[in-house]
Parts: sequence; C-alpha cells; structure tokens
Amino acid sequence: MKKTCVFTLFAAGILLGQPTGQQELLSVADVEKMLAAQVPSEVIVLKVKQAHTPFNLSTTDILALEKAGASADLLKAMMDPAGAAESAGAEITIPDGTEVKLLLKNPLSSATAQPEQRIEFTASEAVTVHGVTVIEKGAPAVGHIIEAQSAKGFGRKGKLNFSIDTVQLSTSGEKENIRLRSSKAATGSDSYGKAGVIGLLAGPFAAMVHGKDIEVPAGTEFTIYIDGDRKVRGKP
Repeated sequence: MKKTCVFTLFAAGILLGQPTGQQELLSVADVEKMLAAQVPSEVIVLKVKQAHTPFNLSTTDILALEKAGASADLLKAMMDPAGAAESAGAEITIPDGTEVKLLLKNPLSSATAQPEQRIEFTASEAVTVHGVTVIEKGAPAVGHIIEAQSAKGFGRKGKLNFSIDTVQLSTSGEKENIRLRSSKAATGSDSYGKAGVIGLLAGPFAAMVHGKDIEVPAGTEFTIYIDGDRKVRGKP
C-alpha cells in the first residue's frame, strides 16, 4: 500500500507540473517547435531563462530561428540567458525620441469623424531597449480627433486633424502609458495631429484623399516617438 501511495503522489507531481528534482534542458529544436506552435515569444523567452540552458548558436541556427519567427529578445536570451535574467527587473531608461510604429485599428474619414473622438492603434512591432522589450507587439495606443470637417461645395476638401497621444508599456507588469510626439526631436508645440494633416494631404499619404474627403484605412502605419526620457523597470 505504501508503495502504491508513493507512486501515486509521484505521478501526480509530474501531472501537476511540480518539480521532480530534474531540470529540463532545452534544445534549439525545442524552441523551433514552440515557434511553430505559435507560442508567444515572451513565453518562450521566460522558458529559456528558467531552463538556464547554455545554447551555443551557430550562424545557421540563428538564421533558422529567425526564419521560424524568433524575436530579437528570444535570440538574445538564448545566447546570453544569464544576462537576460539579470536585466529583468533592472531599471531601464527609454531614450527620448525612441521610434514606435503603430497601426490604425479602425478606418477614419473626414466625413464622419468628430472632434475628441477616441482613436485606437496597436504597435506593429516590439520596441526593445538594451535587450528588454519595453513595448510589446500589439500593445494598445490611443489618440483623438482634434479637428474634422467633411468636404463642402465649391471644391473645398475635407479636413482631418488628429493626435496619437500614448502607448502602453510592457515593463512593470501594470498597465502604464507613455507620452508620444510626432517628431524625433521635440521642437516647439509638437503635435502629431498637425504633422498628420500635412502628411495626409501630400506625400506618401496623398492616396488617402478620395474625392474631397480624407479616408484613412485600418492598418495604416504611423511612425511616432517617445516624448522625453522615461525610466522604467523590466519585467521580473
């Protein structure tokens, strides 16, 4: 009876994921399998940190992992797991002017937009500082309509003036937002909305002007910048 009880508890420990005294070793193939299964990159990074596996990645390994979808954070964690673990929880400074790329979630039109209307975006790619992801891919960002006017008679085109205000950080584990601006270097009264009007009517965004109204499709990418140095702590 005692043997049966001991065996049952041991088996239960395995099923419940409790430690059995043996540390799991990860291989490059294991990481590739997790990438193929679309396990989130941050989860794989955490697994690599916990395993403390000494990966010795060759150039071929790095190219294969990148092709499989490995992020820069994951590759760094595999190449230097001890350094990646030390950086977690450490204070990090996000430099002023750090670039952030955002995608518009819903379409905008000068014909229907209203002043103060909330606009939602998501980060199109992760932002990394010193090997630590400070803004995750898909992180939410918000802005608002500053001025909107539909097209009118006598050839007058519509107006669409908006700002992109904040993006959510992924460092402290809490939902914390950081201010954004339109230019890499702060100059005077900086507003993404003001820069956006010019960009929407000319240059690469000129195609958004359909007839007399301005139409901005969902998925349009905007490049903006962190406003001022920001000290944060990496995720433990």
